Amino acid sequence: MYENDEKYMSAALLEAEKAGPEVYPNPKVGAIIVFNGEIISRGHTQEYGGDHAEVVAIKNLNKKYKNCTLFVTLEPCAHKGKTGACTDLIDNKIFKRVVIANLEINPKAGGGAKLISEKGISITEGVCSQNAKKINKRFFTFYEKKRPYVILKIASTLNGFIAEKDGQSKWITNEKSRSSSYQMRANCDAIMVGTNTIINDNPSLTSHGLGKKDPKIILIDLKNKLDNKANVFKHNPIVFSNDILSLNHSKNIEIILKKLFDMSFQSLFVEGGGKTLSRFIDTNLFDELHIYYAPKLTASGKPLYDGLKKINDTLDLHLDKIEQFDNDIKITYLKKEHVYRNN
Repeated sequence: MYENDEKYMSAALLEAEKAGPEVYPNPKVGAIIVFNGEIISRGHTQEYGGDHAEVVAIKNLNKKYKNCTLFVTLEPCAHKGKTGACTDLIDNKIFKRVVIANLEINPKAGGGAKLISEKGISITEGVCSQNAKKINKRFFTFYEKKRPYVILKIASTLNGFIAEKDGQSKWITNEKSRSSSYQMRANCDAIMVGTNTIINDNPSLTSHGLGKKDPKIILIDLKNKLDNKANVFKHNPIVFSNDILSLNHSKNIEIILKKLFDMSFQSLFVEGGGKTLSRFIDTNLFDELHIYYAPKLTASGKPLYDGLKKINDTLDLHLDKIEQFDNDIKITYLKKEHVYRNN
């Protein structure tokens, strides 16, 4: 590794962060090209079907160069999909060296570093790898764990209730908190709720126009109780019922996540209700926990957690951030495995 590799890769990481959710199912990748110690071109992943980061950077070169170094946050792809293979454009007449943060984890797209090396271009791997992985934690979780990246969202009173005894929960949190949640929906591939949430609230589960897309709706309807006139059925939801589910709730979560993986959903936003959220917590099959607390109290109701955990059971959660929406507070926790060290 050269002296300034981390400096230039950090610039490539900033470029990767410019990519939005429209790149899905591709990861967010950034690339910069350096010549004689100067950054001469930049690029990041475009909307799915568009150019990849390194392609954008190469196309942005304003003249012919030799002996450049390409810094890219993920191994250039070696396969032809919606676009051509990125390795085809990495020419040894232009580049003497390629620096990569992480190797490609998608087996269909890997092998790029080997092809580039065979052109006589020097390869350096693992520069700022943890920081690069953090940007694409959903992508890496999907391929490493063979399931979507799971985000649990809870809206609660100060004393831990998510609804009245009769299921009434509109509205615990304020409008700004709800807008925050709608934006999160837009940034996820799918959203899941259980039967009681549909029956009690009849939600639309859309992003309410606060994002570029609505998530695919996933429903758990173990006893076939849902009315197909409910709002969610206007959006052609995927319904999991007793044809593949059983009374073993932990096993059901595994079955659902496996099915969603097979359908290429990289992220899942779980909004509840309490029983559904508790099943995910009990199985430890989640990656983030987002809790919105509103300054409200109720003497009784449905608790935010209704599972099997005890005080001595660790959830391996790390406090990521605290946000304020007027008088509401949002606390975000990450599983410890997603707390990447700086490098």
